[in-house]
Amino acid sequence: MTSRRLAFTVAAAAALTFGAASAALAATEIKIPIKVNIDTLRGKYTQEFGDELAKATHNKYKTTIYPGGQLYDGNKAAQAVQLGNVQMTNEPNSAYTSYTKNVDLMEIPFGFANPDEFQKFLEGPKADVVRKDLEKAGFHVLTFLDEGPFVIGTKNVLIQKPSDFKGLVVRTSGHPVVVDALKGMGASTAKIPLNEVYSALQQGTINAVYTTFDAFVNEKMVEVAPNVMVIPSYGAYIWVANKKWFESQPKEDQKLMDDIASKLGKRYHDAIWEETDKFIATVKKGGGKVSDPAKNPQEIAAFRKALAPTYDKVRKQFGKETVDSILNSK
Repeated sequence: MTSRRLAFTVAAAAALTFGAASAALAATEIKIPIKVNIDTLRGKYTQEFGDELAKATHNKYKTTIYPGGQLYDGNKAAQAVQLGNVQMTNEPNSAYTSYTKNVDLMEIPFGFANPDEFQKFLEGPKADVVRKDLEKAGFHVLTFLDEGPFVIGTKNVLIQKPSDFKGLVVRTSGHPVVVDALKGMGASTAKIPLNEVYSALQQGTINAVYTTFDAFVNEKMVEVAPNVMVIPSYGAYIWVANKKWFESQPKEDQKLMDDIASKLGKRYHDAIWEETDKFIATVKKGGGKVSDPAKNPQEIAAFRKALAPTYDKVRKQFGKETVDSILNSK
């Protein structure tokens, strides 16, 4: 091989190496902090979003997930997205209450008739009020992930009727509609971070907890609060991106991100509710008891009667038509 050909070959190889390195360096990083661990359902779906986006764009985007609250979680994760410190998150709707009070529509106790009606709400025009509020605050909403079944776990009493709430101290995430409902049935409430609930139950600071069934099981709260009421309240993990960053991406990439997230949102709804039987089995295996008043029309009527004052308050806040469309869902 002549020295000229050798030089050309070396230069070509160097150019290819430099090109590959430049392409890797040019990948757009998407940082996503989340409260939960990567092996939870939400963690897995967040990872799948990143994998699908990378595959569809030939690694144009690199998604870095910070699970377990190691970077930000909850309202701090939402704030970090709003400020542009990270690009996305998908934390619970309670993380967005400072930007929109309309998220309280989701958690009206004994509101939606069933999970499918709630999913229709998330995919329909009624949820647009939440989207619009968040857009004004600097977010782009990619999708909503149904949080699945909520429960109230208690140390001693198994809740089966409204009067069973009397005297309970219940941990909540602070949603006004939930707090008002529980107080109206005779309980008091405390806002405690999820990672402190186990010890608070153990020490007797609280004697009940309101949270999602998956969090209740995954955080092993069943060990200290073995009596579980499946309560027909609903919530959503709101998947948001920083609006300015999102709109700076090519239009075709924006659509791709929206499409992937929307598809995952629909699948997540089915997956999280399929886990309910597994969660119930876990509670019973540990010697706990389970009540599910949503399966009994008479019990639903009793709870709705007790919650009438709460419903009147949310009607004044959100409008009679909107609230009644939820309460009258079939």
